[in-house]
Amino acid sequence: MKKYRLQDMSWMEAQEAFGRSDTAIVPVGTLHAHGPIPIGIDARSVEKLADEVGRRTGLMVLPALAYGENDKMKAYPGSITIRQDVIEAVYTDICLSLHRNGIRRVIFLNGHGGNHDPLLRAGRTVRALGLLVAIVEWGTIEKTMRPELFGEGNFTSEYALAELAVAVAADGPEIVDLRSGGYRGEWGFPPVTRNVFGEKIRPLGFSTFEYAGAQVTIPVDAWEIDLDSPPEVEPGAVEGLRRRGEETIERMTEYISAFAREFQKVDIAKALPKT
Repeated sequence: MKKYRLQDMSWMEAQEAFGRSDTAIVPVGTLHAHGPIPIGIDARSVEKLADEVGRRTGLMVLPALAYGENDKMKAYPGSITIRQDVIEAVYTDICLSLHRNGIRRVIFLNGHGGNHDPLLRAGRTVRALGLLVAIVEWGTIEKTMRPELFGEGNFTSEYALAELAVAVAADGPEIVDLRSGGYRGEWGFPPVTRNVFGEKIRPLGFSTFEYAGAQVTIPVDAWEIDLDSPPEVEPGAVEGLRRRGEETIERMTEYISAFAREFQKVDIAKALPKT
């Protein structure tokens, strides 16, 4: 099998790979708190998925970008945040570099919700060059495909459990920190939060609040509303989570691989403005 990871290629092998396909996969994440889950799971999850998709499709896969937008989680130890304008510029420059190498389609595998808007703006910017961008986020896809795994709870807490499952499947149960409590950051079922704006304006997670049955946005730091919460995961349940994570990785690999094949069929001349 030919090499598909860019970092494993010589420049001559990269030149040959760019000549074989005009599509590349770029996994992007960030570093922030996830309760007992490793800080790097947003990047590690898409790195694992990108590797599986690259192996299955032969498409070029770039190294995972572990740094991303993360301002609302900056108070947590270990969180690293890049300003939105800076990370947007990084995404844009990655696209420009790929475009110079003959790439005309980029699939960003995004593991962190905060990256979405900078990715969207970068994708709009490079359209004028004749480069088509797709943003694929495995968490929202998984919820659509297997809604029963997410129940009726808050998406943030249910997604955290899904991330835990993927983390265990990717790197083993020893990476989970299941001490007795004190967790903050995308954790708790439902997330344990403090009502900083009174009883009628109720926090749902991050900067999203509920008032009179509808959602409103109030910019806050997550640390300001998060309270300590227990892990809510028994050590004996980790094996079941590992199996769930393996199934998720396989399901997402199949979906993303199928999407990538369909994305390659898009007529660039019709999909993009004339330049």
